[in-house]
Amino acid sequence: MGYLILATVAAVGFLASLGCHILGWLHIDPPWGKSVFVLHVGFLLLWFPLVLFANRTMPKGAKNNMDHLLAEFPRVVRRAVAALFAYALLNFVYFLYCTSQYPKRDVPFHIELRGFSGHWMLFYGVAAVGYVALVRLARKRRDSPESFSGD
Repeated sequence: MGYLILATVAAVGFLASLGCHILGWLHIDPPWGKSVFVLHVGFLLLWFPLVLFANRTMPKGAKNNMDHLLAEFPRVVRRAVAALFAYALLNFVYFLYCTSQYPKRDVPFHIELRGFSGHWMLFYGVAAVGYVALVRLARKRRDSPESFSGD
C-alpha cells in the first residue's frame, strides 16, 4: 500500500512538472510563480526511499537497482523511460544554450522553468515507474515467496 501511495505522489509530481514544462515552452508564468521550485524537494523526498527499496529488492549479482524494476514492465514502458531520459538530456543542453544568451541574473523565468521542469519530469516519471514496479514485486513476493530472491 505504501508503494502505491508513493507511486501516486510521483505521478502527481510528474503531471505538475509536465504542466510547468508546457507553460515554460509557452512563455507563461505558472499561477504559483516561483513557488513551483518546491518540486525540487518533492522528487528528492521520493528518490531516497526509492533507491533504498530498489536496493533491497535487487537480485543477487545484479549490476544496478533499476534494471530489475524496469524488467517488471513491457518494452513500451522501458522505451518511454529511455525517451524521457533522452528528452531531459536534450532539453538540458538547449537550456544551457538559452541561458548563455543572457547575463547570469537576467535569464527569463520561462527559460528557467523549462530547464528545471525537464529534469523534474524525468525524476518524477522514473519514481512513478519505480514504485509501480515495487508494487508488482511485492505482489509477486506475497503470491509466491519462494520465487522471490530480493532479500
